[in-house]
Amino acid sequence: MKDFFENAPDLVIDKILENLPIRMAAQTSVLSKQWRRAWLSLKVLSFDKNFWKEQKNSDWQKCSRIISNILLYHDGLVHKFDLSIPFDTSRDRMSHSQWISFLSKNGVREILISKPFSRMDITSYIFRCGEIVRLRLIGCSLNHPPTDFSGFPNLKHLELIGVHFNKPNVFRRLIENCKVLQTLHFFSCFGMDHVVVDLPCLQSLILIGELESLAFRNIRSLKSISLYSFESLTVETFDAVNLLANSCQLQSITFDGHLFKLFVAGGIKRSSSVTFNHLNELCLRSLSLGEFGVLRDLLSMIECCPYIMKLDISVTVRENVGQDIVEFNYNYKLDHLREVIISGITGSSAELKLVEYLLAISTVLENLFLKSGELGIESKLTMSSVLMGFPRASPKARLSFLAN
Repeated sequence: MKDFFENAPDLVIDKILENLPIRMAAQTSVLSKQWRRAWLSLKVLSFDKNFWKEQKNSDWQKCSRIISNILLYHDGLVHKFDLSIPFDTSRDRMSHSQWISFLSKNGVREILISKPFSRMDITSYIFRCGEIVRLRLIGCSLNHPPTDFSGFPNLKHLELIGVHFNKPNVFRRLIENCKVLQTLHFFSCFGMDHVVVDLPCLQSLILIGELESLAFRNIRSLKSISLYSFESLTVETFDAVNLLANSCQLQSITFDGHLFKLFVAGGIKRSSSVTFNHLNELCLRSLSLGEFGVLRDLLSMIECCPYIMKLDISVTVRENVGQDIVEFNYNYKLDHLREVIISGITGSSAELKLVEYLLAISTVLENLFLKSGELGIESKLTMSSVLMGFPRASPKARLSFLAN
């Protein structure tokens, strides 16, 4: 064993150290001369929950000095920097600035910073990290980039959660010229009034939060889109629907009730030729089928997706607004739909008509899963007996109730 520690190849040492908590990696310096400074050239620096647990207290000043000393004596490139701070450090901003300044000069490729309990100001040094490939910020704030910032040429993955942009155009500057960006996920961020998605390599887009407007310019590689927003959002819907429908890459769409109504009214109803020929999964959230026009809009959306294999719908109960007369086109067939999930079902007439219609037009359907809302045993049994009587176009179709 002693010979192993004294003669282990550098690649083996690096791999061992990468899989150890940073404190334990530091303790390997006593093994031999070869190991003495090996941990100081770690390419992955992880100050995650395990690091804070090892400190056994929340003395931020002490922990901050430890991190600063590790970076001070670090020798070599840092490929990944993972910092997850579990308590308030709002009174110590100098160290944050120094750490990011260090990373900007050491070829960092991944930066993961989580600060959920008090906002961490990310200094402009972040915009100097020209080799960065992945950036995830949680509970941070971003200031305006320097005037000479021209984008992140290597950034492929951007995830922002609870991030505050101190100027309206910071987010636009952040993503512009990110020519290889593949995933863009942002949740409950602030200060992004107007967002234009012009990212030719983007494959996955998730937007959850409040915006004033959203527009698409170049999304030819998009495979998956999920949009959840408050009702203040406006979208250039006709352009957006056409771009999404004409994308040969798009395979999955998830919309909430507000976005769904916007896209149907602003695009699908305006053009009879809109068809999502490559879409295989459609998820629609918080649909109020009793609301006037919603069920008709849902049928319009389904009939624009002839090749979907999975349909996932969650319904909500709202007061009916007027009498909605819906004509069902039973001549239309879904020849690829294999799985349907309807959550929140209460047995309303609109819900039952939807189930009846889907069973009648889905020729290869295998499973229709139902998750009931607040229903008693008697109501569920009554609804089940009605559902079991519906004719089915697919001999394989099975109806099942799932536990909530």
